[in-house]
Amino acid sequence: MDYQAAIKYIHDCSKFGIKLGLERIGEILKRVGDPQNQYRIVHIAGTNGKGSTAAFYDFTLREAGLKVGRFTSPHLSSYRERIVVNGEPIPEADLAELVTELQPVVEAVAAAGFGPPTEFELGTALGLLYFARQGVETAVIEVGMGGRFDATNIVMPVLSVITHIALEHREYLGDTLAKIAFEKAGIIKTGIPVVIGKQEPEIEKYLAEVAVERKAPYRLAGSLQVEQVDIGETGNCFSLSHPLYGRIEVRTGLTGKHQVSNCLNLLAGIEFLSQAGLNVTSEKAIAGLIKAVWPGRFERIPDLGRLKLYLDGAHNPDGMRALVATLNSVYPGRKVDLLIGILNNRPLAEMAAILAPVARRVIVTRVPDPKSAAVEDLNRIFSELGVETRAEPVPEKGLDMLLHTDNELAVVCGSLYLIGYLREKLLSKSQG
Repeated sequence: MDYQAAIKYIHDCSKFGIKLGLERIGEILKRVGDPQNQYRIVHIAGTNGKGSTAAFYDFTLREAGLKVGRFTSPHLSSYRERIVVNGEPIPEADLAELVTELQPVVEAVAAAGFGPPTEFELGTALGLLYFARQGVETAVIEVGMGGRFDATNIVMPVLSVITHIALEHREYLGDTLAKIAFEKAGIIKTGIPVVIGKQEPEIEKYLAEVAVERKAPYRLAGSLQVEQVDIGETGNCFSLSHPLYGRIEVRTGLTGKHQVSNCLNLLAGIEFLSQAGLNVTSEKAIAGLIKAVWPGRFERIPDLGRLKLYLDGAHNPDGMRALVATLNSVYPGRKVDLLIGILNNRPLAEMAAILAPVARRVIVTRVPDPKSAAVEDLNRIFSELGVETRAEPVPEKGLDMLLHTDNELAVVCGSLYLIGYLREKLLSKSQG
């Protein structure tokens, strides 16, 4: 099949819904030779910060001279962005070839009583197989949802990382932080080192107890003492005293206090990467943090004159709080114009209340996805909060309204699907 047919085949698997479990993905991978056992893996779970943390590990491992695969989700503009080797998305021809190869395998697995694969399971199999075919030495694998029964948990990593945990996917993972932490802790494996990102105290304590119980050496990212933090338009600068490597000066182009925490998710893991024979030093980690990019996370769109337009993938309350904190750090006392579209499985009122204090005006729109929240609902919620609100169901028209604002500061946020859709249009316009 060609690339478009392959993408359709992948997306058609969404009709099978979300089915958490490892039996089916395990059988699929077994039938193609268990490719995930052919390279070393860093496995990353959490609520927010997974993607940025994955980028930090990816760039650092490349600084160490390794060939690195990276599997993340969702994508912004192209499905190919989910499966990347040394910064290059999987070529269309390679993706089409792999889907063609896997189609009879997954259909045989389904016929054998395991059931048809979900879209995410097929994507996971594609990524793990592609990395083996490309001869990667290390892969950074991001959990899709939860951890314990996520398809990616079929891997046996050299290091696990759990980023900040917040309430998410409550219909699948549970309605309390403790229940969600239980699912995330599923990636902690016996004897395998784990980095525990900055958490609420009771969650950090719980994850540490799980690590001890499973005899997994662990490091608390939150125990690294950060000082002299400077958060600006072009990124973060900070210093810290590392118990093993002494004083470290860090710079990253990813902006926001939460990105400092994400940097710590890497810096706390240097020792474990070194012990795994991955040739990672503190100097290489610092170089990786400097070079790391992760589109759609407080990303400034260039060449818009006096307008400072950012794209930010804040799509849940925790992400919204991080966005507001970043705006208050970089532009204290300033109000922002917002273009926002949210999926209907999110706590809309809670997210709107977080954004309202920094909003001068809000344009609400639809996410280009069937699960988009109704524009009428968002319009009502923001209006009831006393925020000047405009409803524009067509995202492109909403973006045009935002681009013509008389305000100097603007942000598009609410769903990564919306961010990716409009990012492609903005960048093609600026390049054209």
